Amino acid sequence: MIDLLGHLHPFLVHFPIGILVIACVMIWAQSIRNTDYQSSISAILLLGAIAAILASISGYLLSNSGDYDASQVVQHQWWGIGTTICAIGLYFFQAYQKIISLILFVALAITGHFGGELSYGANYLFANEKTTPPSKELIQSFDSTQRKIALDTSVEVLSPAKNTPFQQEVLPILKSHCFQCHSSKKQKGKLRLDTEAFIKKGGKEGQILLAGNPLKSHLYEYLILPEDDDLHMPPEGKKQLNERQIAIIKRWIEIGAPFSESLHAMTLQSHTETLPSDAANPMHALDIKQPTMTLLSLEPANHADILQAKSQGLSIGPFANHLAGLSLNFVNVKHLDSRVWQAAKKIQNNVLQLKLTKRQDIQVEELLSFKNLQQVNLEQSNIQDADLERLEQLPHLEQLNLYGTAISDQGIKAIIAMKALKVLYIWQSKLSLEGLQALKKARPDVSIVEGKFNFSPPDTNRLKAIK
Repeated sequence: MIDLLGHLHPFLVHFPIGILVIACVMIWAQSIRNTDYQSSISAILLLGAIAAILASISGYLLSNSGDYDASQVVQHQWWGIGTTICAIGLYFFQAYQKIISLILFVALAITGHFGGELSYGANYLFANEKTTPPSKELIQSFDSTQRKIALDTSVEVLSPAKNTPFQQEVLPILKSHCFQCHSSKKQKGKLRLDTEAFIKKGGKEGQILLAGNPLKSHLYEYLILPEDDDLHMPPEGKKQLNERQIAIIKRWIEIGAPFSESLHAMTLQSHTETLPSDAANPMHALDIKQPTMTLLSLEPANHADILQAKSQGLSIGPFANHLAGLSLNFVNVKHLDSRVWQAAKKIQNNVLQLKLTKRQDIQVEELLSFKNLQQVNLEQSNIQDADLERLEQLPHLEQLNLYGTAISDQGIKAIIAMKALKVLYIWQSKLSLEGLQALKKARPDVSIVEGKFNFSPPDTNRLKAIK
């Protein structure tokens, strides 16, 4: 209950700000216009003072939750307390309201600024401008060479004497996407990602890094969960990592999650023959390999046909791995009727990716017209085991997302028969543990993303048939 009250602080704090600003404006309007608003001002100030007290209490509880470094909260905390005292004084000392209202307005601005730094990172108002390192140098050891990086999220990462995969590739990603909630200023889930020691330590849920195994490392696993999943990181609404950045995190973990230059050199030595001569490319520094999709020979889709499909509510974008390939997203389509499918089928040869998430009106037969499909996202949809047998007819289907569906052990045989399949998302389905193990044994070539699984009882008859 206490944690809940603390986490209400971001909601509670905005109410007194608005109320008190209105009161300050009314105080000065009353003085300039020689109009008596005092009864209304007093009522507003009483409400604002009470709200400020509640916001201060919830802020104090939040500061003790472990999500923030206490040393970083001090300025915001004391300015918040001072603002609350000003609000109370403004209510009781009417004779000095003009002076106190000016002090209160300044206090609100400063308190809000420090609160913004805690929530969005230091120097958040001028995020696009170069920042100057503070005079007091913050030093943290990442390895035996004592490389220096700034712990404050406002400070540019210092260039190491020798590049390492962590310093060169991974740390900038963490800094731009994760430090806001997981650094020296703020530790959501008691997790920090700004030093080697804290990354290895993990957070409230335990360790987040298992060197060599990305799918068992929460640092990578949570990145590839659906964005609306409670465990997805960064949370929905925050700036998300792109495919390249996710690939870098994955590859870094695969090569052993090295933090030091020497380990990096030894780990990548076995890959040197695969690195092209222009290895200055950051993708090559970690030997990132993009998924090997079948390169189909396609002509660009007719522009008029694309516009017609968009008029039916379809979101159409380029497919990342093919110049003429298209990605279709049905998220804005209210009803999957014949007009929608008819418009989509006019560009069917170019459609390499379909996104039909959270839909309960999917008719799998319609998908069979898209013979060049390579990726299909059916998460949290009405897809059933019997439907998978139809999807076998898609010869190029390499990635299938069945997260949160009713797929069970009965669908394993059809999945095994999908010859082109390379990646399968299957967590939170009706699959049993025995079924998952049978699937892995039958198709060791398929990367199965299982997430945090709540397994169903096994279908023993179906598993015997598979064996």
